Amino acid sequence: MKHPQTLPWIEVSEKVYRALLILYPVDFRREYGSSMAQVFRDVCRHKYQQQGRTGVVLWWCRTLLDLTFTVIEQRRKRELPLSKSIFNQQAGMFLIWGGVFGVLAAFCHLQPDDHSVFYGVYQFLSLLFVPSFLLIGCGCLGLATRYAVALGTPGQWTLYLTAFGSLVMVMGSAAKTALVGSLWNLYFVGVVFHVFALILFGVSFVRKPFLPIFRWLPLQIAAGWLMMAGFTDRFPQSTDNLLTFLLTAGVGLAWMGIGLVVNRPRQVTTLEAV
Repeated sequence: MKHPQTLPWIEVSEKVYRALLILYPVDFRREYGSSMAQVFRDVCRHKYQQQGRTGVVLWWCRTLLDLTFTVIEQRRKRELPLSKSIFNQQAGMFLIWGGVFGVLAAFCHLQPDDHSVFYGVYQFLSLLFVPSFLLIGCGCLGLATRYAVALGTPGQWTLYLTAFGSLVMVMGSAAKTALVGSLWNLYFVGVVFHVFALILFGVSFVRKPFLPIFRWLPLQIAAGWLMMAGFTDRFPQSTDNLLTFLLTAGVGLAWMGIGLVVNRPRQVTTLEAV
């Protein structure tokens, strides 16, 4: 019987899922949140007993996909006019929460062993990369919609590609956490798209900033990813882990900062899409 061994996995998964429920409208969450969390927990337990970690990760992938569409639908029904996109209104919150989950997930790199192979509590922390990348991807889509006029078509496409890379990283990160080696390449494909598009977006932002943030910040985020990919393995293990933690947490904090600026009361409405 695997139930005693699954308890930590189930508890952490349920806590992450409950945290994601905050994306739903308050009245919907109040009415259905508890039962949704219970169903999620029961299915997690069943999947683990049947397929182990792979089953839990596959269930997470399906859950995140369903959650994304249902959140959009419920927000659209309760809070937004039919002509407005959920991403337009909630881009800042997506980036804030994506950054928060990214900072928390960064602590998985402080394990004493190789930072790219996770064990115990570090493996649970690494699971937080899944909602982090998902929310950052949604936030980038929201920025592309909200600031369409300021960005222009080329600028919008850089954010679309950034979001696409982030969403691919969701799948790859889930597979990496579950040690499903055959799907790890998804993560690296997503990173390539994400960083390449961030560089293009960062260059355009330096030339024409449309947010009151440090104009080099998007390029600094891309630089953080490049440093993690190219330099961390050249140091002793303890230094490597600490550097990876600092870079990962820094990326999360940068997205949080952008989200906080976007979430302020709007003062630049002339730059936003109508």
